[in-house]
Amino acid sequence: MTTGQLLNTRSVEYHESAHARHWTDVPYGSTRLNLLDICIPNRQPEDPQQAVWLVYIHGGAWRDPLINRRSFNTALDMLIKDDQSHNIAGFVSLDYRLSPYPSHPTSPSSPDDDSRNVQHPEHLNDVLGALSFLGSNAGEEIGLKKGGAIRLPDTLSIAVGRYVLCGHSCGATLAMQATAVLSAEHGAIRPPVALSGIEGIYDVAALVATHTHPAYREFVTAAFGQNEETWVTASQLTNKLDKWHGNVLLVQSSSDELVDMQQTDSMMEKLVAQGFTRTSTTSTGKEGKQVLKTVIDCLHDEVWEKGTELVKAIRAVTDKTWVSPAMQRS
Repeated sequence: MTTGQLLNTRSVEYHESAHARHWTDVPYGSTRLNLLDICIPNRQPEDPQQAVWLVYIHGGAWRDPLINRRSFNTALDMLIKDDQSHNIAGFVSLDYRLSPYPSHPTSPSSPDDDSRNVQHPEHLNDVLGALSFLGSNAGEEIGLKKGGAIRLPDTLSIAVGRYVLCGHSCGATLAMQATAVLSAEHGAIRPPVALSGIEGIYDVAALVATHTHPAYREFVTAAFGQNEETWVTASQLTNKLDKWHGNVLLVQSSSDELVDMQQTDSMMEKLVAQGFTRTSTTSTGKEGKQVLKTVIDCLHDEVWEKGTELVKAIRAVTDKTWVSPAMQRS
């Protein structure tokens, strides 16, 4: 099935609000979770040559069906309504296939659901697939089941790397992994100019060793299998950023009840070992390969539930002085 045929089999919604244009339920793959939402704010950056797209990857331990791409909406609403200057041409929030969760209290997974029975690296493959879709299908006409037709917005700048990846929890893991893969492959899609990992999981084996509650081993096994060597190789992928010249913002809450500070501290040290330089601000105007750690104070899911801290992180990581060094290389 071609992309055009796939698009014509789904119902894509388009609407305009007072502050933005929205494309929702856009399919980029064949399962019901291969969907993404696109938003273009009416108030565009003053300098379009420096503008970037923001691509958000949700968390949920690779398996929670209730934490999805719509978890970005609270922060998105804040971002498109405020009157602060910004450097974002558009926003994307994407879903990806999940690992099995048959014990979920309200929405257990079924063995015959191909969207909720995958393991690593399929979550990552979906993220890469979504980026490829965005970088190659700008302006494509979409047939709607309700009649009429709309076109996707121009997202071709993603293909040349004019975007930032931002992920929460396991979404931060996926953002790091995707950047590592894109940096190594030199394919049709360039890696992002910057990324932000918020309360991320960067060492799967250490997470399980640190947290004795059986839920940790359960969701890690669901996502990566019983072989702990796979946990190690998947974690190593988050660390292979030596060939990438963008900047990294690491955000971790001191009150996070689910992911410990050591995950972020360990990631910080691994980046420094790969040539990244610690910095204290995103507005440095320096060369690339800077890494900044920011400590916040909220519960794990309050980052996206309340949206305030997520908005701060997005404003910081998309600042044109933070992304411009890598854009000069693209």
